[in-house]
This record gives sequence, structure tokens and C-alpha cells, in this order.
Amino acid sequence: MGSKSALLRGELGEILVASSAGASRFVDLFSGSGSVSHYVAENINIPVLSVDLQHYSKILAESITGRDCPQTDGPIINKWTADVGRGLLDDAIYEALREPIARLGKATVLRSRRSSERTVGVGFVTQHYGGHYFSPQQAYSLDRLYEELPKEEPDRTLCLAALLHTASICAAAPGHTAQPFQPTPKLLPYIKSAWSRDPVHECQRQVSILAARHAKVKGQARVGDALEAVSSLGDEDLVFCDPPYSAVQYSRFYHVLEGISRGGWNGVFGAGRSPARGYRESSDFSMKAQASSAMAQLLSALRERSCRVLVTFPDADASNGLSSSDIVALAGDSWHVREHYVDSTHSTLGGSSSQGGRGGRRALKEAVLLFEPRTAIISLLESRRPERQDVLSVPHTSEAASAVATAATVS
Repeated sequence: MGSKSALLRGELGEILVASSAGASRFVDLFSGSGSVSHYVAENINIPVLSVDLQHYSKILAESITGRDCPQTDGPIINKWTADVGRGLLDDAIYEALREPIARLGKATVLRSRRSSERTVGVGFVTQHYGGHYFSPQQAYSLDRLYEELPKEEPDRTLCLAALLHTASICAAAPGHTAQPFQPTPKLLPYIKSAWSRDPVHECQRQVSILAARHAKVKGQARVGDALEAVSSLGDEDLVFCDPPYSAVQYSRFYHVLEGISRGGWNGVFGAGRSPARGYRESSDFSMKAQASSAMAQLLSALRERSCRVLVTFPDADASNGLSSSDIVALAGDSWHVREHYVDSTHSTLGGSSSQGGRGGRRALKEAVLLFEPRTAIISLLESRRPERQDVLSVPHTSEAASAVATAATVS
């Protein structure tokens, strides 16, 4: 699993800016954490449409792309965390949930789990995740922040996004929430570190960061399937696709954030405290038997809509069975494809690294593929052809070559 944040500060950001020239909208079909949507919204004067299967992704994207001005003067935003913080000072339940973090041991963690589940008058974060991903007091603080979220938009989405960032930062987990750290001698220091963070203070920090950021042009975010979203696209859209690489469903790794964005689950189970599988979204791109056909179907649908498309994918065999070369082969004769490769780092999600053992990160090349419908390139060349002159007589190094370079942009 790879984050685009680092790549956006380098070549990928430059490619996005160049490729967006002439587009009327940028469409992020697998928006995830929203980093690409945010980059385009903040740097390019076109609206952004963000699409993802998961609700938390919509919230993260829309917290920035859904506004075209800063939100720093909102009194509700400034009061939200302050009111919750003051309320906790004399909250009897909050005080009853206190545990000795300084002397944290296995017995303390297990007791925290029992007390979180049994305490009456607490919210879903405490009931579902207290003593697991968060200390009981942290979980209760997150519950209070959720319950006191502003009711009006765009304040509510902004504050909920700040809450999601806070939960991610405070979680006692290895960069995702498939499972929390277990209270073993090796992992107890990591639990202690995570449980020592103050959610209210962190949430105020996140609000301040997000409130100052906004899109140049107000966009939209929606929950939905990438293929279904294509039916509303057109030839003036630049479509960005960063499809899943993993053969494990991504919803497994983000169910805590998804639960908070939805207001909790009907129930959670197992060591990971995840909802029943039927409540977790699944993608054909994360099924080894379906990933290739899903990619082919998506490219075909985008070709029918005459969209220009940017695809990023590891230049290696991903665990879902696809590689960047496979995606290029799936394009066939319908697309003109330009390939570019940038250095990247991907998470192994706790799996084995290329050096052997349980590695956390893996360095590899990331393919950035620009798909241009072939008819679009021919039309562009025709529009640049001088009057009464056959296109074949235009020198190769003249405007025709320039037109192809402009259409492809990725060199």
C-alpha cells in the first residue's frame, strides 16, 4: 500500500499540473486519504470530484475540496474542542475510566478493555475500541468530540475530518487499524506512547491545520464505486486512478476510521474489533481472480467516455496479481500510452519485505501512465494542421510533434 503524499512534492505533482492543462475537472476515482484530491484542489483552478467506496475517504477529501475559502473565523469550530475539554474536567465517567498509563502493563490493558465495555453511558468509540486502539479516557474523549460535532456544513465535515485524523494519530496500531497492538512486553511501550496522547489537544491542532486549507474551485466528494462513477464523466475530465494493489480488502485496514465516520457499527468482533464482513466494502481490484478484468472494464468504460486518464501503479507484481505492464497491455490499441517512472516507497502492511522478514516498508518504482484516447490525439493533430497542407507534409519536429507532447504531457 503506497501513499502519494511524498510523490506529490516531486515529479507526480509536476505531472498532475501539466496534465490538467485544458481539463475542466479532475476526477479522483480511488481517492483514499484524499492526498491527490487535496493537491489538485489547492494548486489548480479546476473543480475536483473525489470518489471512494468508504465514507471516511469522502469526509477527508471534502474537508478541503468542498470549500473555496478558509474556515479560520468559524466560532463553532473554535468552541468545539474547547467546550469538550472543559466538560471533561468534571465528568465523573471520564474520571472513572482513568488508568495508570505511567505503570502500564498487560493487566492494566486487559482491565481497560473490560471497563470500557461495561461502563454505562459511553458512546460507540469507548464501547468498541476502548482498551484496544485507545485508552478508556482517550476513547471517551473521542466519543464526546463526536457527540458535540457542529450540525451545520461545512463545519461538521471539517471537524469530523479533524476527528478522523486525531483517531489515526492516537491509535495504538501499526499505521493502520486491522488490529491494535497487543500487550506483549515488546509492544507495551508503543501502547503507552499512543495512550499518552491527548485527543482534545490533537483535535484542536488538526482543526487549525484543516481550516486554513481550501480548494481554488469548490469541488465534490461522494461514496461510490469507481466504475459506476464513470458514466457521468466526459471528454473534458482528467481522470486519476490509483487502484488497490493489495489482495486484501482495504476496508480491513481502516474499519476504525470508517466506524467513526459512520457513527459506529452494530457490533465489532475479534482481535481487530472489526464489524461483520458484510458491513465492510469490498473491491474487485483486491481480488486476485477479478483484478485484471476489473481494470480492463474500467479502461474500456473510460475510453467510451473519451476521458484522458492518469494511472499510478507499482512497477512490480502486486499481491492482487496486477503490474503496471499488465495495465499497459490491457490498454490495447484504443489508447496512446506514455509511461513515466518515479521512486516510491510502499507499506507491506506487516508482510514480508523484499529483504526477507517482517518488513514495514519497501522501496520500488511507481509507474505513472498517461492514457490518451487515440482518436483524441488524431483530432488534436488535425486541429493544428496548416490550411491546404497535408498532415503528412508537416515536418516531424514542428507543431505536430509539439501537439503530441502537449497531449501526452508525461515525458
